[in-house]
Amino acid sequence: MNAVTEPMNTDDWTVPAVGTGSITLVAGRDFAISDAGGDMVRGAMHGLIHDDHRYLDVWRLRLTDLELRPLAATAPTPFSAVFVARVHELDGRPRPILVIRRRSVGHGMREVIEIHNSGRTPYQLTLRFDVGADFSHLFDVKSGRPSAIHGTIAATSDGIAILHPSPPTGRRTLIGVQPAALTIDDHGWSWQLVVGPHGRHVIRVDVDAVAGEPEPADIARFDGETDDAEAVHADDALSHHRFETWRERMPTIVSSDPRLVVAVRKSLEDLASLRIFDAAHPELAVVAAGAPWYMTLFGRDALLTSFMALPFAPELARGVLHELAELQGCATDPRSGEQPGKIVHELRTHGGAGPFSERSRYYGTVDATPLFVLVAAEAMRWGAVTIADRAWLVPAIDAAIGWIRDHGDSNGDGFVDYAPHDEHGLTNQGWKDSWDGVNFADGTLPTAPIALVEVQGYTHAALSGAAEIYRTLGRSDDAVRCIHEAHALRELFNERFWDDRGWFVEALDGSGRMVDSLGSNPGHALWAGIADSDLADRYLDGLVSDELWTGWGVRTLATPMGAYDPLSYHNGSVWPHDTAICLAGAARYGRWDVVDRLTDGLLDAAMYFGGRLPELFAGLSRRLVPVPVPYPGSCSPQAWAAASVLLLLRANLGLEADVAGRTVSVRPYGRLVRDISCDRLVVGGRYMSLSLRDGVLTAHAEGIDVVDRRTEHEDPNTPARTT
Repeated sequence: MNAVTEPMNTDDWTVPAVGTGSITLVAGRDFAISDAGGDMVRGAMHGLIHDDHRYLDVWRLRLTDLELRPLAATAPTPFSAVFVARVHELDGRPRPILVIRRRSVGHGMREVIEIHNSGRTPYQLTLRFDVGADFSHLFDVKSGRPSAIHGTIAATSDGIAILHPSPPTGRRTLIGVQPAALTIDDHGWSWQLVVGPHGRHVIRVDVDAVAGEPEPADIARFDGETDDAEAVHADDALSHHRFETWRERMPTIVSSDPRLVVAVRKSLEDLASLRIFDAAHPELAVVAAGAPWYMTLFGRDALLTSFMALPFAPELARGVLHELAELQGCATDPRSGEQPGKIVHELRTHGGAGPFSERSRYYGTVDATPLFVLVAAEAMRWGAVTIADRAWLVPAIDAAIGWIRDHGDSNGDGFVDYAPHDEHGLTNQGWKDSWDGVNFADGTLPTAPIALVEVQGYTHAALSGAAEIYRTLGRSDDAVRCIHEAHALRELFNERFWDDRGWFVEALDGSGRMVDSLGSNPGHALWAGIADSDLADRYLDGLVSDELWTGWGVRTLATPMGAYDPLSYHNGSVWPHDTAICLAGAARYGRWDVVDRLTDGLLDAAMYFGGRLPELFAGLSRRLVPVPVPYPGSCSPQAWAAASVLLLLRANLGLEADVAGRTVSVRPYGRLVRDISCDRLVVGGRYMSLSLRDGVLTAHAEGIDVVDRRTEHEDPNTPARTT
């Protein structure tokens, strides 16, 4: 998931780790990272980031001549945390003073500090906040090249502190404290407090990130005194309302497997925190790719995430499709990669070292456009988009199919491919988009244009899905054309991408040579239904071999390959979403032995990460290291890693919908779903419930027939739709 302004070199992925002892809070385009005590320390990848810029890089609470020792930290919601510490003398003797910090993010940050004295005598304390901001762009923070700018503090007449960058950048950090601090200097402020016996003292701090000069309204928001630790900021209230509404409506899972219950709940809560709401369409939300590095809209990530979440949170698909339709390419611009009908790769606010303008759009992705059509077709099957949405959705589908035909195949070999359009753009434009993410078995790199194995699968599913949509619109000629194109692509794919050694290759290069490495990408092609059954079966045998299977997940690249490195970004690591897609591909072809193994490994890994699967982790064998090893700098929470648990469950249940035909089909074969109940799944805008007990399926969906397909023996190539 490279960002477009990243230079393509091997140092890109040796970024400093956020740290396993860190606390990350996320709310849309705001997030805060601190240590387990609540402090943000300069140089430790900590800070408050809003809209891709860091507005705090130092945020440290301390007591003069005393020591604060952390006792506990918890994040009851994805956007709030509570930190508890005890006061000790410098010689180590404890004192009966507890400090509780309650923090929330969203349009800045709020923190309420409570000092509790459980003793029988008063205590006099000098409390100090050290504060700093470097106003670095997020890309510079990620690459370990933060700005040399450090803001200076100025106090307004009403006690508001403003961090000004020097030289000016047009950004400001406003900090209001209640009660007002006793002193404010260049590095922070302090209070002298007396906390009575069995008493408490409360301080509230509000932080606002402002682009440009502060307006009177920005200052006014800090007015008023408070002694209430539960005081709620308007932004907090909105975040809590949205989160509680999501939580009230989200599906509930009851299972004999506790791993599944924990992982599904955590996944749904993480997806809630990663939503970004459109001010122009407040009823719609898209999902950011992941915190901390990718808190923005990525076309590929948002589409795959919303697909995986369809029966659980169908509103994500509608919001993502709507936003991407609005951003769809309409001109030709080699610098940004824009072409008519192409779906955007990344929407990003720049202003740092990047070559693009503020609020730039970058289109350097080959797979987002067919994925857009694939997801649109599936969203229609589930009723996430309806007839009322056709006015904006169908023209976008037409344009995307037009891009596939007119621009997708640059060399006329029948496959959708890519080549970099600009020196600043990404070298590779599939999901493995690091500079060396596509390679031959000997480790050498191919020459463009490159036709990726998974992109052919996505395109096949897109053409088949478009045909289905066109049939419902009465456009039979368009439907027939798409079906013929999908059939021709499948025939050519199985002929050209199959390696007689027993696997589908990763790609074809510009000269038509097989990029013959063995990796996980063909699992995506199986998920999309393009592979012939006998070839798919042989590939799946290799997928669970020691070369690809770690015991926790599927390696992106097999161990014998020349570029294999278990600690690389794309050449041997494990990506949970990648494993889940391979799992769904195995389910599509009826390989429940593979489904069971991948399911167990992925859920075990989730438990080691506290129920939250990270963006990726090291591809080390479970036999070699008995725990999954974190990857430095991995995003967590991350959208498609969270949604991978939902796809895992969906594939084990064999859920497919046909709202137009008023049916939902279920094909539960995996061990995971022998004893399970699911409530508040959503199909056609209505709730659906199902349960399995001792092999007996019970299900209900108002106005929808639920069909048990366990007795059917279907050809996985038809119909051409994903699991």
